[in-house]
Amino acid sequence: MNIKEWLSKNILWVLVVLVVINFLIVYWGTINLGIYGGRVSLLGWNLLGRKKLLVQEQATAADSTDLTSPGQRPGTVSSTNLVLTCSDDDLASAFASVRPAVVNITAEKTTPRRGGPALASTVAFDDPSIQFVEEASLGSGVIVDRRGYIVTNAHVVANAVNIKVVTFSSSRTVYPAVIIRKDPENDIAILKIEPESPLPAAVLGDSDMIKVAEAVLTIGSPFGLEQTVTAGIISDDSRNLVIDGQAYEDMLQTDAAINRGNSGGALVNVSGEVIGINTAIYAPTGVFTGVGFAIPINKVKPIVKETIR
Repeated sequence: MNIKEWLSKNILWVLVVLVVINFLIVYWGTINLGIYGGRVSLLGWNLLGRKKLLVQEQATAADSTDLTSPGQRPGTVSSTNLVLTCSDDDLASAFASVRPAVVNITAEKTTPRRGGPALASTVAFDDPSIQFVEEASLGSGVIVDRRGYIVTNAHVVANAVNIKVVTFSSSRTVYPAVIIRKDPENDIAILKIEPESPLPAAVLGDSDMIKVAEAVLTIGSPFGLEQTVTAGIISDDSRNLVIDGQAYEDMLQTDAAINRGNSGGALVNVSGEVIGINTAIYAPTGVFTGVGFAIPINKVKPIVKETIR
C-alpha cells in the first residue's frame, strides 16, 4: 500500500491529528510565551494541567473593590480617599505667575513718620520710614490693569510726593506715578502710570473662598528688597483690628513673613491669584513676629471697579 492509498483511507484521522497539534501549539504559545494576551487560557487553566492562574488576580480585585463606592469599577479609588497636597512646584508656579505684576513704590516724604507701634499690644502699618529721609522705598503695589493701574495701601503714599513705581515685567523700569484715588477707610489707594506697552496684570481671586491653614505667599519689597517672596498659611480669615484709631474688619491673618515695605504687596494663593493686599504687622520689636494682616481682595475689587472704567 503506497502513501496515497493510506492517506485516502485514513484522511479523517490525519485531519483530527493536525487539528489537535495546531490547538496545542497555539495555546502553548498563549500560556507560556505571553502571546495573545498573557499566560491564562480561555478557560483560566494552563494546558499542562497545572494550578489555576486566576486566584491571585481575583484576590487583588476583591481588595480593590473594598476601596470603591457603589457603581464604581473595581480598582477605582473613591475621591473621598484622595488628598490634594501643595508641593514646592505649586508655590514656585504661583510666584512666577504673580511676580511680574508686583511693583515697588518709592517717593519723597514731606513729614517724618512713625517707625513702629509704641506699645507691644498694638498693631501698626508696616511703614519702612523711621525718620525723615529725602527719598525712601515706601512699599509695594499690585498691577490690576494692563494700562498701568496699581493697587497699594493708602498709608504707603500718605504725605508722599514725587511717587515712582518700579516694575519688573521684562526689566527693571521706573515710572512716575499719580494717585487717582485714596480710600483711607479701607486703606486702599490706586496709582496710575503710563507704560509704553501693556503691563502684566495680576489675577484677582475670591477671598471668600479662603480657608484657615491654606498655604499662601506674600510678595513685596520688605526693607526695600525688591521682589521678595515668603511662604506661610492663613492663620485666621476674619480678624478685626484697630490701627491708628481706625477700625478694620474681616482682615486676613497670616504667618507668611510680612515686614516693613511689604505694605501694598500681594497675598497669593497656590493658584497664583491675589487674595489680599498686605497691610499691617503685629511687631513689638518693629519687625516680623509671625503675625501679619492683609485686606481681603473682595473688599478691594469694588474700589477698583469704580475707579477703572
